[in-house]
Amino acid sequence: MAYTLESVAKMLEENIPSLSPTASKVIQLANNINTPPPELTKAIKLDPVLSAKVLKLVNSSYFALSNQIVSLEKAVILLGLNTIKNLALSAAVLSQTEAKEKVDNFDQEGFWKHSLAVGVAAKLIAQKRGIDKKVIEDYFIAGLLHDLGVLAECKIFPEEFQRILLSIESISLLDAEEVILEGLSHCSIGKALAEKWNLAGDLLNVLLMHHKPFEQNEEPTELTLCVYLANILCKNNGVGLVMDQPPVEINPAVYQKLGIDASIEGEIVEILENEIAKATEFLKV
Repeated sequence: MAYTLESVAKMLEENIPSLSPTASKVIQLANNINTPPPELTKAIKLDPVLSAKVLKLVNSSYFALSNQIVSLEKAVILLGLNTIKNLALSAAVLSQTEAKEKVDNFDQEGFWKHSLAVGVAAKLIAQKRGIDKKVIEDYFIAGLLHDLGVLAECKIFPEEFQRILLSIESISLLDAEEVILEGLSHCSIGKALAEKWNLAGDLLNVLLMHHKPFEQNEEPTELTLCVYLANILCKNNGVGLVMDQPPVEINPAVYQKLGIDASIEGEIVEILENEIAKATEFLKV
């Protein structure tokens, strides 16, 4: 078969459903900073499952609020547009990519632990850089979903994916994909899936460039650089399923671009496991 982005787009259309209309509407509304909370609440109420997730999250240890929140309207105001958007996005993506059965040689639990760790580490890097709290959850979600293309690859190329898993015992994931998928990778496949779902441009940048931020035609975003650094940090410390053999070298230009020192790695590793434990609440809702 021909391994092209055109054939990938067709296979994604055939094998992975679109996001639900409610989730798409909530994400669209939350992307507009002028959306009134009552309008967003009205959209969320159309999906009882999402409504329950919002209330469960706002009352979880992830936010550690002192009083229990029982009103969806109040939860929306407390969480804010950006967190609601990211909750709807993560819930929708996780439900659509959930494997119905185990895949040979693929440690799905380890995969999600690594993904969660990258989300946590990216958020910690952003916090240490003083990123606005209103958008800080974007870093967590981008890290959580950075390997979305791996899950898509598993669904649309199951036989090839098995060969890739066997190959990474001796070569890198990208090198294995380069050979077996004839130039495609989970990066390009992840971007194609995000485009199918009409996800935001910044996330497309992360999905495509989180391994090689300076080797594409476009400039890497700050979000991409934070996820790139977080991904390598988690790999080199063996957090979850590591699909490349550590140590992975960090491009020193990333530190310069982000205006941070390499010592930040040690600071993050020291608190990473505790923060991962808190963040698991995001996946449980």
